Amino acid sequence: FLLNMLTKTLQIELERFFRVLKGDNTDISVSKQAFCKARKKLSEQAFIRLNERLLTEFYSENTYATWKGYRLLGIDGSTLQLPTYPEPLHEFGEVRNQHGGRMAMGKLSVMYDVLNDLSLDTLLDQYTSEERALALRHLELLASLDRQTVGQPGHQGDLLLFDMGYPALYFMVLLASQGRDFVIRSSGAFLQEVQDALQAGLSDVVIPIALTKPGRPLSPHLKELTPPIDPQIPFLLRVISLRLADGSQEILLTTLRDSQQFPYSDFQELYHKRWGSETNYDILKNGLEIENFTGKSALSVKQDVHATVLTNNIRGLIQWELEAELAEQDAKRREH
Repeated sequence: FLLNMLTKTLQIELERFFRVLKGDNTDISVSKQAFCKARKKLSEQAFIRLNERLLTEFYSENTYATWKGYRLLGIDGSTLQLPTYPEPLHEFGEVRNQHGGRMAMGKLSVMYDVLNDLSLDTLLDQYTSEERALALRHLELLASLDRQTVGQPGHQGDLLLFDMGYPALYFMVLLASQGRDFVIRSSGAFLQEVQDALQAGLSDVVIPIALTKPGRPLSPHLKELTPPIDPQIPFLLRVISLRLADGSQEILLTTLRDSQQFPYSDFQELYHKRWGSETNYDILKNGLEIENFTGKSALSVKQDVHATVLTNNIRGLIQWELEAELAEQDAKRREH
């Protein structure tokens, strides 16, 4: 029932649900009070585990789209307006307007396969949660999924795509220490070494960045690493400056340092693929109405969010299969 994009009142949706299951003449009736009581026995983890099962089957049983052998994963955060009731306010936090009114809000972070239209991991956390911290939590699920997809045709790893909210030296070093390649959009004011390269007019250069120097103490995040990172060894980062069609400058920071395998000309189109994360949020919020909640408790909020993500992945999987079928039919038409 919760996977059915509920947008009407609960009672209307319940009646419609049983008419679909049993026919228009059914006399089965469930009250919204009975449903609300029953849902307290259901963990939101049910939807998370079902989603993991869907992903495992998809990535282990299909030849899926990659970019130069990389699964392209956009990681991006957004906010969700939650039901303003005591439990969501307490668990997720709030914002206040200029008149002092309270509104329950949460922070959503999604790791999304931009080429195959699937959300790999979704985190709903406190409104004040830091997006980089949530991004690092996504990597725990990704490590598990990677172990299942090793050796799949065409898949040699994951490439993480981030927007301008994520650049931080400690964050990039942590990703690299876990063997994670990334492309992050940055401003020209980020790190003195990046500024110097841009001011020198360099559009594609690998630069060494000191982890610690006068005025730049070693990040506490890096001090906690086991095994520890040697702060005397500089971090090598490729800086790419692109000039877009409208004349604006786009600065990308990446661990893809091999200019033969990853030439400068690849990066404008590559980073543009991150836009799929924005499209995914648009579908979740406007197409599937993820903020149209069916309950007042923190548990019901979590159920609705993860049920909506699973529904969206089912949609994406159906679409993926149809596109493959249509492509095959089109190839046969061209043959003849």
